[in-house]
Amino acid sequence: MIIDRRSSHYPRRGGPSCLTILLVLVGGSFLLFLGVNANAVIEAIVPTPTAEPTRSAASYATSAALYQRDKDYDKAIASYESAITLDPENTQYYVALINLLTQTGNAEQALYWAERVLLLSRDDDRVLTAVAATYLLNGGRLADIGQRNEATLQYQRAVDTATQAIQINANNADAYGYLAGALIQLDRSNFAAAQEMVDTAVAINPDSAVVRYYRAVVLENQGYYQLAIEEYEAARQLDPSYLDPALALAYSYFYTDNRARAINILRELIEVNPANADAYDALGWMYFLAGQYPDAEQYLQEAVALDPSLTRAKAHLGSAYYKNFNYVQAIPMLEEAVAVYQDNYENGIPLTDSSSLYFIYLGFAYYRTDTALCSDAEPLFRLVIEALGEDSFRGQDALVGLNDCRQAALEE
Repeated sequence: MIIDRRSSHYPRRGGPSCLTILLVLVGGSFLLFLGVNANAVIEAIVPTPTAEPTRSAASYATSAALYQRDKDYDKAIASYESAITLDPENTQYYVALINLLTQTGNAEQALYWAERVLLLSRDDDRVLTAVAATYLLNGGRLADIGQRNEATLQYQRAVDTATQAIQINANNADAYGYLAGALIQLDRSNFAAAQEMVDTAVAINPDSAVVRYYRAVVLENQGYYQLAIEEYEAARQLDPSYLDPALALAYSYFYTDNRARAINILRELIEVNPANADAYDALGWMYFLAGQYPDAEQYLQEAVALDPSLTRAKAHLGSAYYKNFNYVQAIPMLEEAVAVYQDNYENGIPLTDSSSLYFIYLGFAYYRTDTALCSDAEPLFRLVIEALGEDSFRGQDALVGLNDCRQAALEE
């Protein structure tokens, strides 16, 4: 028998097959899974792109230079730091940052970056020159707070580092300038060697603000005040961000009876560098010397607030309080300053006419607050007489203080 299997021309009757139902269920479950876990699935399929900096180190360095040109020093410093973060082995960025920090008087920050860049390179004359500038600035800071031995060590490091820079590049004018400055700070009798250094520096690059500033320092050290003023002016014109020439120029004008010019320079300096304690201290002290004690007090308070370690500013502020008859506030400021100067004296650093003034003021502040404090005042007066002699101007003041205390004791 032949069975003829012909296909039906009609669809089968009945429900869907089991396979169809299974496929529908699996597909639906998969779609539901995708809906609930869409983000996780996308992350698994498409990896998260690696973050890339939106700016390059060079871009930050360029911005820093522009900020510096516009006297926005905080932003300039931050931009250089960003450049270093992105390219930490590029010594050029360190050098630019250190130079800006030293020229705006930021000794501690400059020292931090100087120590870091030395780990990268010790045979680059530009690096060594920037580091020498840092040591020189830090020496001045330490001297200001009474740490004379540490300051001397920093000055010697500046000499050594600048000398190394010159050995690498004999045409590095700034290195000669810093070397001259360090030699003068180590010993003012080094003026002949310092003069030779700045003469060489000027011959190499007369348009360097650093060179012209240290030429002024060497000239002033030899008593050529008018020539020094001209050099300070040149340095300031070449680099308005450079703090030291502006301060030195202001003092030079003040002591040559051009007080209005001196005060204007310091006001301009504070306007572009409002966080610098030295500028406030200088302006406050000039007001003090001019007899404008309330104005002096205002600026000196700001100086101490900006840099509480600045002994000179505390001595000046205490003096301003004293002249304003505010003996209670004068005493703690003068006590801190006198402690530093007395320690220096006991370690072989002589009292000067200026530093002895603070001993006199403190002694009289004790006496005028309460005559019972003459026990604290008398040793100060005696120390001034011991250091400067009875016949000196300060010695005469000290004798008056001792006599006042003796008279107070007799009247009790």
